[in-house]
Amino acid sequence: MELETIKKRTNGILHMSFAEAQEMTSFILENQIHDILELGFCHGVSTCYFAGALDKLGEGHIVTIDLESARFEKPNIESLLNDLDLKKYVTVFYEPTSYIWRLLIMLEEHPRPQFDLCYVDGAHNWFTDGFAFFLIDKLLRPGGWVVFDDLDWTYDTSPSLKSTPLVKNMPWDERTTLQVRKVYELLVKPHPDYDSFLVRNGRAFARKMPSPGVQIPGTIRQEIIYVKEHVGLGAIISKVVKKIIGT
Repeated sequence: MELETIKKRTNGILHMSFAEAQEMTSFILENQIHDILELGFCHGVSTCYFAGALDKLGEGHIVTIDLESARFEKPNIESLLNDLDLKKYVTVFYEPTSYIWRLLIMLEEHPRPQFDLCYVDGAHNWFTDGFAFFLIDKLLRPGGWVVFDDLDWTYDTSPSLKSTPLVKNMPWDERTTLQVRKVYELLVKPHPDYDSFLVRNGRAFARKMPSPGVQIPGTIRQEIIYVKEHVGLGAIISKVVKKIIGT
């Protein structure tokens, strides 16, 4: 399915922009990703784009998980998928408390690597997504990718949450810390089984190495960061910064 077809149906619905959809669609197609685990979907816009990419590939499946409240979004994920005739690619789970419990069930039922990509865009906090990475690692195939969205999200800057009693009662550092970035920096990047670190447009990528636990001598593990620089008269250039983080 063409991106423009999905854009026409999802235009104006939160949360994945068309530019983000283009980038992730290219990533899925280029890496021949077929089995996707998505943690957090809200209305299901991102799920529709992922399913559209699988439709282009001609095969694949998505398991996507969010809270029970997502069932009542207008529109909700199932109505969008049905309108686009993409439901056949997706299994949707609604959970009362967290996707963590569904991951437990998945590990009990099929305790093996089964996904080529896990896209994390749900809780955005250290407590949930830190543990989620531990569980994701058990479900991700060697050579598969984990992607964290909203790398620089905070409770203190969230339009929908910052004024709630829950957030107001949080310690200052919990409200203001970039918790998804902490998961990536402190848990993912130091993990010996991951490489190919990439930070781009607010998302962080990492690959589970094809040979888990085996680091080839002399192999450079690096992080690639895309940054923008102002060069005068309103012009902006993109600059690639490569940071060596170990061998």
